[in-house]
Amino acid sequence: MAAPLARWSYGPVLRSFTPTARAFLAYTLFNSIGFDMLNLVFNLYLHSLGHGRDLIGLVNGVPSIAVLLVGLPIGIWADRIGYRPFLVAGAFLNVVALGGMALWPAPAALIGFSILRGLAWACTWVLGPPLLMAESTPQNRVHLFAVHSAIMMGSGFIGSLLAGSLPEALAARWQVGPSSPGPLRATFGVAIAFMAAAALPTLLIRSQAPLGHRSPLPQTRAEARLFLRLLLPSALIAFGAGAMVVFFQLFFNLRFGMDPGEIGILFALGSVATALATLVTPRLSQRLGKVRTVVVTELASIPFLLLLAYSRHLPLVIGAYYMRQVLMNMASPVSSAFLLEQVRPDQRATLTSLHAMLGSLGRGGLGPVVSGWMQVRWDFTGAFTLTTVAYVLGTSLFYLFFRNVPEPERVRAKAPTEAPSP
Repeated sequence: MAAPLARWSYGPVLRSFTPTARAFLAYTLFNSIGFDMLNLVFNLYLHSLGHGRDLIGLVNGVPSIAVLLVGLPIGIWADRIGYRPFLVAGAFLNVVALGGMALWPAPAALIGFSILRGLAWACTWVLGPPLLMAESTPQNRVHLFAVHSAIMMGSGFIGSLLAGSLPEALAARWQVGPSSPGPLRATFGVAIAFMAAAALPTLLIRSQAPLGHRSPLPQTRAEARLFLRLLLPSALIAFGAGAMVVFFQLFFNLRFGMDPGEIGILFALGSVATALATLVTPRLSQRLGKVRTVVVTELASIPFLLLLAYSRHLPLVIGAYYMRQVLMNMASPVSSAFLLEQVRPDQRATLTSLHAMLGSLGRGGLGPVVSGWMQVRWDFTGAFTLTTVAYVLGTSLFYLFFRNVPEPERVRAKAPTEAPSP
């Protein structure tokens, strides 16, 4: 057994990653900076233009509805001809869609470009996890997923700081308010530039060979039941997240009067905390197992979610925001690796596409739309309570379905020392 220091040092881990894995991590870095900038300013920008929360929820939901429609065909074809063409196309298509939203923010145009962005998401969101599976070994898999997730979260520190500070600086220069359309539109443009930089590393991803000739769809009742058990809990969690997470900017702005700069600092610190917590999940999963790691951390976040819903005391709400984000997201790399380990290699993109489709229906489709409708009538409290119910149901089902799945890596852990064959 490897020495503890070697087991948990990330130096050997990083050296074990393949060039394709590193290229995808570079894409993730720039894309996540841009995404977190958009996550802070996009809804505020639409609100500054006079769009209502119901339209904002619809615009946030349309891309995920597009994923719902085209995700499965993309996953099936990617399992047959390889991941690279779709990843490259999705990265560049995302830039085009966001540029269109910035230049033409009328309601009809926003919805049209949101559909285009959904096509981009169907390529990148669906195929990222199977690519990481293909480019990892059992010894470094959880570490690769953890580093990927930590980059996504940690880069949010940069994105959130930029998205919070740029409107403030531009507002002072232009002598307008930081929540006025001009500074927010300019910050939107900087976010698009990061998305464009992210597209370039996808050109370095090596094409994946076809994985097999069998149909990647479930072929037996047992496989169909397995797919259902893998997908249902995640769909419930995604619905709960869609009812809450995309509205956090408006929540802090409208309920507590926080400006973009303050929200940016809040989001940035939350991203750093989550990134650091994510890097310890490989060790936690080895002690508890993947299933229990996911269940324990997600259920531990529920009390803090309820504080967000019902407390009006800002310091308490900020503390609850940090704890909820860290606990609910730190086990995501463990969950992703576990789900893909349960199916054949030639089914991974198909499973991920189905996962993304159901997740998009909840996180970006039904979740924001239902939440926006509820907020108009019962403010944020009712919407966040709905999130709590969905989280508890999803986590409980995940535990019931997979509590007895054996996890031999818990007792036979080895230090990651070699990369998979390219």
